[in-house]
Amino acid sequence: MIKNNFRIKQKSRMKLRLKYQYKRDFSVFLEVKKILQKHKTCKNILLYIPLKYEINLYKFRHLLAKKYQIFVPFMQDKSLKVVKLRLTLDKKSFGVYEPKDSFLQTRIDVAIIPVIGVDANLGRIGHGQGFYDRFFESISYQKPLVIFTQMLNAKGEKAFSQEHDVKGNFYINPYKKYFRKVKNHDRNISSINSRFYRRRDWVCSR
Repeated sequence: MIKNNFRIKQKSRMKLRLKYQYKRDFSVFLEVKKILQKHKTCKNILLYIPLKYEINLYKFRHLLAKKYQIFVPFMQDKSLKVVKLRLTLDKKSFGVYEPKDSFLQTRIDVAIIPVIGVDANLGRIGHGQGFYDRFFESISYQKPLVIFTQMLNAKGEKAFSQEHDVKGNFYINPYKKYFRKVKNHDRNISSINSRFYRRRDWVCSR
């Protein structure tokens, strides 16, 4: 109940924040770009095609494509798969646009994912359909670095996400930036986060 009430509240807030959208998009893009530059082994990025009240990084895809391979989610049954970003896009369920299906299999290094909000541990609060949760459960290789984006600051003060909910390494909105401490055995992510610990404008999530 707490999780669902939080979701409803944040969705209402998001729909009221459509003015000055480009400025917010660009500020989040700059922070995402900095993280990608730290993650030097990154080659393949999962990028979402936004709804109108989500941060739009898709408009900067040409800049990202100069260095990275761009993939996007493709809804399949109750989960999703990743497909190569290519035009044209078709409108599918929930008003989401997708490219044509493909059978290319790839490993994702970084996943950039929109959120409705996050809890105290950067657990994702999405639309409640569980597509990303099932996708991450199905990954057989090392889990990608996860960057959450949003147009407002909607971080809960309590930990109310469930065990299967995707956890973010970073949560970026135009007003505040958070990172989550990770286990020492994940050297790549730990080394990235340790550099951000020293930055005063980043807030560590427990």
